[in-house]
Amino acid sequence: MADKPSRALVFYGDGLASLVSASQSNLHSFASLSSCGFLSLRSPPSQGQSTLSPPVFVSFWVGFLLRIIAETDSSELPSQLFSLLGFSGQNVLEASEYDLVFLHITSETSKTLKGKSAIDWLDQLVGAILEIATPGSAVSSRLHLSVVLSYETSSDRSRISLVKEMNSDLGLLRPRQSYTMKNGKPLDEIRHDHPMLVAQWQDGVTRRDLANAFTFEEFNKNGGNLAMLADQFLHEVAFKLWKAPKYGA
Repeated sequence: MADKPSRALVFYGDGLASLVSASQSNLHSFASLSSCGFLSLRSPPSQGQSTLSPPVFVSFWVGFLLRIIAETDSSELPSQLFSLLGFSGQNVLEASEYDLVFLHITSETSKTLKGKSAIDWLDQLVGAILEIATPGSAVSSRLHLSVVLSYETSSDRSRISLVKEMNSDLGLLRPRQSYTMKNGKPLDEIRHDHPMLVAQWQDGVTRRDLANAFTFEEFNKNGGNLAMLADQFLHEVAFKLWKAPKYGA
């Protein structure tokens, strides 16, 4: 736990998880520094629905920051984001305009990026943020950075699933996972396939696991955070900002 409240930056790549390839080196490097896991979602209303609709976490941040994307050159955006959080160069100002900045990026964002794909743009942005918030700096110890990527469609439910197929009798012995519970009560509408991928990093605060790539397979095998209900994500971030008690405590 940090000795001072953090300031959080969240990048949400809406529907971009399946677009990650080996060429997104900054995302993979970020995952190797981070604590990685999943945000589980609720089942869609119709079982025949193939398009996934993750929750819109904070619509205010979406509208505000998309305007910056449209009007600001990408090379200037990192400094703009840091300025909103009260970071100036390698200095941490006593006061900040915001405690949390939430950046929503979709495939539609590509229309404003002069031909660059949204996933490549996000990869470049993550790299620029890490260049400023170098480990050991005052900024890196106060910045809590999260990158969340969701899937757009559910074409292969068996491969991208949090639950492994097993003998039905043995399945009865499997304890109920925490992401299927809320307020001590089981949730029956939880979808186990196509969770959102989440990597979180704050120098000297977050634990580093063995994941070395920003992929479902790597997070599932080597990630340290397993899964939590997506409903609780902002509560978990608020804890890092000293705005809420620890989720589950």
